[in-house]
Amino acid sequence: MKKNFTITNYLTNYLNFCFSLTFIWLDPAETTELAQANSRATIRKLYKNGSIVKKPVTSHSRAHARALAESKRGGRHMGYGKRKGTANARMPTQVLWMRRLRVLRRLLAKYRAAGKIDRHLYHSLYKSSKGNAFKHKRALVEHVIQAKAEALREKALKEEAEARRTRNKAARERRSARLAEKKEAFLNQE
Repeated sequence: MKKNFTITNYLTNYLNFCFSLTFIWLDPAETTELAQANSRATIRKLYKNGSIVKKPVTSHSRAHARALAESKRGGRHMGYGKRKGTANARMPTQVLWMRRLRVLRRLLAKYRAAGKIDRHLYHSLYKSSKGNAFKHKRALVEHVIQAKAEALREKALKEEAEARRTRNKAARERRSARLAEKKEAFLNQE
């Protein structure tokens, strides 16, 4: 065993390849010659005449692994019988929550930077998204559209109410002026 170690150790340096007894073949007919090989020169000679042979590297194909991975991407081999951990161990709810919240916050920041929403709406939606109000990005986008439409409607209603108020105020003033004129005319008549 010691002798074999010496041979493999030298061959490692000589062939610039990591050898062990797994990778080399020693000729069983030349056991005495191999046992007496005590120098690098003799080991080199034995290697050259074929008493020591470097075995070919056995390939370990990844084709099956790749095929399995591909089918797993399609959802095969992923049923209940193939699962070892709990659903939370396999895909933590915390990770899902963080992903979702980051998506929502990124969208809000983008909308605020683009001027699609003002800082007040941004703040309220930020708090709502933290409070789990939106299931996904589409829900948040729909809510933003709805909120903007609602704000426009409220603004239009407010303007309409203001116009009505000013119109009524002007009508009241005209009426009071007319009444004052009538009163004055009546008093002057007497």
